[in-house]
Amino acid sequence: MLPLVLPLVALLSAPAGAVEPHFSYPKLVSANGYGVAVFNAGHSSGALVDTFSDHLYQQYSPEDQPVRDLMYDSAFGLRINGSGQWLNSASDYGMETGTGLMWADRTQGDLSITEWAFVPMGMDAPVLVQILQVENTGSSSAELSLFSLHNLLVGDTSNENEYIQPRGEGLYVAGQNSSLGFDLVPLTSPTRRDCSPNDPYYAVQQGWDLDACEGSSGDDRIGAFQWDKTLAPGEVTTVGVVMAFSSGWGDQSSAVSDYIASRSATELIQSERDFWTSWHAEGQAPAGLSEEERQVYLQALAFLKMGQVREEGDAFGQVLASLPLSAPVGAFQHIWNIAWVRDGAYGIRGLSAAGHHQEARDALAFQIQPGKTGEWTSYVGGMDHALSICRIYGNGQEWTDVDQDGPNVEFDNFGLYLWSAGMYVKDADDTSFVEQHSEALFDQTADVLVRLIEPTTGLIAPDSSIWEEHWNGNQKHFTYTSTWAVRGLREAAQMAERVGDPRAQEYRDNADALALAIADQLLTQDGVLAGNLEELQNGDPALDLAAVDAFNNGTLDPRSDAFETSYDAWDAGLRVPHGRGFMRNDDGDLYDSYEWLMIDLRVAESLRRACRYDEAAALEDWITAQAQANNLIVPELFDPNNGDFAGPAPMMGFGSGLYALQMHTRDQLGEECADLDTGNPDTGGPYVTQPDCGCTGGAAGGSWLFGLATLMMMRRRRS
Repeated sequence: MLPLVLPLVALLSAPAGAVEPHFSYPKLVSANGYGVAVFNAGHSSGALVDTFSDHLYQQYSPEDQPVRDLMYDSAFGLRINGSGQWLNSASDYGMETGTGLMWADRTQGDLSITEWAFVPMGMDAPVLVQILQVENTGSSSAELSLFSLHNLLVGDTSNENEYIQPRGEGLYVAGQNSSLGFDLVPLTSPTRRDCSPNDPYYAVQQGWDLDACEGSSGDDRIGAFQWDKTLAPGEVTTVGVVMAFSSGWGDQSSAVSDYIASRSATELIQSERDFWTSWHAEGQAPAGLSEEERQVYLQALAFLKMGQVREEGDAFGQVLASLPLSAPVGAFQHIWNIAWVRDGAYGIRGLSAAGHHQEARDALAFQIQPGKTGEWTSYVGGMDHALSICRIYGNGQEWTDVDQDGPNVEFDNFGLYLWSAGMYVKDADDTSFVEQHSEALFDQTADVLVRLIEPTTGLIAPDSSIWEEHWNGNQKHFTYTSTWAVRGLREAAQMAERVGDPRAQEYRDNADALALAIADQLLTQDGVLAGNLEELQNGDPALDLAAVDAFNNGTLDPRSDAFETSYDAWDAGLRVPHGRGFMRNDDGDLYDSYEWLMIDLRVAESLRRACRYDEAAALEDWITAQAQANNLIVPELFDPNNGDFAGPAPMMGFGSGLYALQMHTRDQLGEECADLDTGNPDTGGPYVTQPDCGCTGGAAGGSWLFGLATLMMMRRRRS
């Protein structure tokens, strides 16, 4: 909704002079795992549905073309007292909380008008439903006509070489050579339907009736419907259209008929609400959420559900990094509707922590399909690996982007995947997943991590890591990669113990040695946790907040001096100018310097683990209030100067997944710090505290590394 709703605590905890939460993002999105539609209040023609794609992912395989946007716009119109107009303004709009139902208030005078648009979870196909409800709130009858217009892009290139023809009471529009097509099925019998070569948009503006439909072909064929109505005072009428994409999915007319099943438009809306009510009931929300947090939490989970591909076959189960829309600002025109292992791990954890175990399992299985990797094996020491070294095509095939500096090769994927898998297995008590995928989990992931540990540094070998630094001299010993290897190997150890695999102790020993190496190698002389070894050795402060996960995942103790010193350095060097959140690192390029919601949420978790609850709450409240002001959406980025949305929104793992996980982690941790053994209740190993060794970041020899274990205080967690 457009009106801003702020949690009171956000107002109380704001830093002096900080920007206030505010509206800046005029888009909504609905998806069902097959198709996706975008409502854009910033469209040049008004507040309209202006995007529809028949797949969620960006590209199915290297051989396939990227997925197309199949719509210019789709809108309703109104004629009353001879005056016609398209309903392209909205006094308010938003998402029904925790659902894929997008709505807009189109009220005109005595006519209360509400539009709904949604991609229905009740259909296993790319389908868009648009519904218009009109109530006469005046004291006299109203003679009116309602219209709908559907400008679809199904020709050879965009709207060229299309044809349109009657089909039943509806219309069929398709490309003459493209094989792309839509069935347009009205929910109630129209008075007229238009598939003429004339422009129905202009006709409605002039107050005319639509032309009759006899079929036509040419460029830019537009389908339209007209319903003539007389509304008595207090009377309500509802019209709507189901748009079913047919190319590649077969004739959808019978499936649409089964979906409608004599139900009214109002009943279809209620059916969608019922689906979401039932799905949320399968999970378990954390205790202690404020009403504002509850709304953002439910919508975050709904976005994760909508953004998980449900197509049969190899694409099934993937959770994308974002849905295909964004807040384009300057250089940030990117859209990340691509599956990354890393983003997927955070999305999977959000789903798993919330109790949506089947979705988490399906996402985990998608990432380790046999035979989908191998092109980049030479970058992984020649080792057979189950996971992509970067991102994943829609069919599950390994994919990395390559530039003048070579590919992105990201060893952090291996630890993050094992973490998300291990936590799912515990959350769902699903030993069968480990048994079914033991080769991928152990031989092709955990064993790979063990062999990637360098004997000289004790760290994971250099890689591109989370910020995708590419190769050819840019790869480094990143703290983020090594700390997630620690956590991943500890999770692998617990999974191995479940199935009696003898490698459990080997995984645990290597994880503990890695943790010690991080403490020895990656703390500056002042005790700040650096982002990577190379910059540290060159005297660079290497401030990188990806490293904060070392204090979240059981590698380093968040109640140690190392955290206090590191956080002070991050707060001084990486706080964004508007005063609320954090940039990701000190490298200085534009992308680095924006505020990252993923970083804010990981910092908030570390602050809670350090018992600094007020500071954690300030970050959580800022994100919640911004989502409240922007239709419950958590994006990738905020502008560092004014807090406006930037980049993909909603972001999935880095946004919705981490928001949901943060709410559960906060609930799990509680607010009791009297017992210093509390710490991280979901890790499988000890914390390592900052060693009192005057460390300078130099490489440690093997004898020092293992001798360090006897000198450092280790804290075991409560079970």
